[in-house]
Amino acid sequence: MKFKVTKELMREYYNNIISIDYRKAEYLLWYEIPVAYSVETYGWACDYYDVNSVIISTGCSTIGESLGYEIINKYNNKAKKIIFNNNLSYGEKKKKVNDLLNKFLKEVKNEKWSECVCN
Repeated sequence: MKFKVTKELMREYYNNIISIDYRKAEYLLWYEIPVAYSVETYGWACDYYDVNSVIISTGCSTIGESLGYEIINKYNNKAKKIIFNNNLSYGEKKKKVNDLLNKFLKEVKNEKWSECVCN
């Protein structure tokens, strides 16, 4: 179950927030479950995923550091290939995509937050 939170509250409690536009990382986050969401005047704004102490904000109106299209697309396309590989079991796909997500975050952390002491 995800909780409704304000964007202000998320900014207050988390330092490392990545902003990804709606559906740009859907395969990379395929096996993740959002922990929270925010709404605006007209409805849903974004979901928040907590992955290794980094919050990924994804939706129509996100918060956090924006990333370049190239890095997101690179990892999302790799995740898509894994998910649609019929030679892999569910468990293998989930592990491979999770490993890929961790590589993605490590690369982002090195670029954005070199001082980050996250896992």
